[in-house]
Amino acid sequence: MKNYILMVVSIVSLNVFAQKNEPVEQVSDKDWQMELLYTYDPLNTSYGDNYGFIFKAKRFKYQGDHIKLLYGLAYQNSYISETENLFTDHVDGFTRDIGLYAIFDLVYYPFARKKFYISFEPFAGVTHLKSIGKLRIQEHSVYETYVNNFAYFNYGVTQSLGFKIKDFTISGFGWLSLKGFLDGGRMRPADFDSRLFVGVGVGYAF
Repeated sequence: MKNYILMVVSIVSLNVFAQKNEPVEQVSDKDWQMELLYTYDPLNTSYGDNYGFIFKAKRFKYQGDHIKLLYGLAYQNSYISETENLFTDHVDGFTRDIGLYAIFDLVYYPFARKKFYISFEPFAGVTHLKSIGKLRIQEHSVYETYVNNFAYFNYGVTQSLGFKIKDFTISGFGWLSLKGFLDGGRMRPADFDSRLFVGVGVGYAF
């Protein structure tokens, strides 16, 4: 009888010990991440002042110890005033581009504390470019109002460096359109339809 009780106690003890040492999968209760980014185009400042924003809604696909995968949508809205265009004094107007993109985000936390992260985020979607303004050349008696629209397939990548504070993130980023690299030899990076943005942003996971 004593041997039976001792065997039962040993089995129960081993079972408890195994449960305590069994690897526990980390499960996060965060399903979504929202981000709002301020954008600036450093290469098209000759056309005038510019500013914009990008709003992202992303859903967590995988959450590991150092790697997270997310997917979602991004809405981009940018504005360039051409009133102070350095190339000509005859234009008074602006250019606005609005885009909607599918995004896939790979986030890597290189350190054990998981505060600092690096993000690599390809995107693909549609951009609508619209220019509105007035052309005035007094010496030739030219007064013309113009409206130009151009919609096109756009693709590229966003590279971010950020810092996580609880459920919030703060990041600096570069947003590069790669349109032109696969367009039959046309290669004009950082043009009006292949923009380069830099900026800062905040995010919140819930």
